[in-house]
Amino acid sequence: MFRIVMLLSTLLLSIPLLAATEFQLKQGETSTEFSYLRPPQPPLSFSLENAKMQSQHSIRKKYSAELAELHVRHQLLLQSVKLQQRGVKIRLSPSNLPLSVTVSGADLTQVANIRNQLAATQQQAYQGYLQRDYLYLLTTPLGESYVIPDHVRIMRENLPVLQPVAASFVSLYGRNNIRKIAMQLAYWLQQIPYQNLSDRRESAGAGFLTPVQMLQANQGDCDSKAVVFATVLRNIFPKLGIAIIYFNDHAVIAAQIPAIDNELTVDLKGASYLVLDPTGPAQLPPGKLNPPYDVQLKSRQFSYRLF
Repeated sequence: MFRIVMLLSTLLLSIPLLAATEFQLKQGETSTEFSYLRPPQPPLSFSLENAKMQSQHSIRKKYSAELAELHVRHQLLLQSVKLQQRGVKIRLSPSNLPLSVTVSGADLTQVANIRNQLAATQQQAYQGYLQRDYLYLLTTPLGESYVIPDHVRIMRENLPVLQPVAASFVSLYGRNNIRKIAMQLAYWLQQIPYQNLSDRRESAGAGFLTPVQMLQANQGDCDSKAVVFATVLRNIFPKLGIAIIYFNDHAVIAAQIPAIDNELTVDLKGASYLVLDPTGPAQLPPGKLNPPYDVQLKSRQFSYRLF
């Protein structure tokens, strides 16, 4: 996210940066210990089971338009064989050309029926490819669609993996003050080194790291940090409404936490959500976004998904 990095450099005088965190990782036979010294806050440590972490390493592959088309083409070929009937010709475009299907025949009703079935097969095959590789087709308010990692599914599957992280925060801050928990969780993630995210319309989430990958690498982009934030927060507050807000080159979290003063909120499906940005390196408190995202939020220039 080159744009936000440039903007942050102009805001350092007004928004404090967090003190450097000392990070240590110790891998044992059955678990890996993560330790963070982060003055003036108390040290944070937790252990994750190696078996659970390993199960999350290869769940998501990078999106490939070429592989997606090959998968869809194969499914269409199989379905074409099943639907082939006397007097009907079904042809797929050559593999060196963009995928298209032609159905011809004398019986127009029969042709239309087969064409509709093949169109449904094409759509189902594409969705199947996305689901297999933990991907999701996001539609913007302007009607544009592009592929991103399936953050919601990844968050849900990582709930048991990151439960020890949630337990560590509860042991430090309790679970009675949701604002304090959310703020401290955001500050912890803001201290983890930031990794740029390209415009999601072009990158298909290529830089996204799963929660386990991000914690082990001790770095991550905004999407990666947002998923960790949502996963830990949901572990602590299972019934809390949480959403991920997508701008073109940024992502933040919104949660049903009461706002105070002039904190930024957003209405999603009739409910008010407080906006939180755990990206860093600036120490942004709850209810505050850097420009231009605050303006884009108010003018609803974003997409979102509910966790």
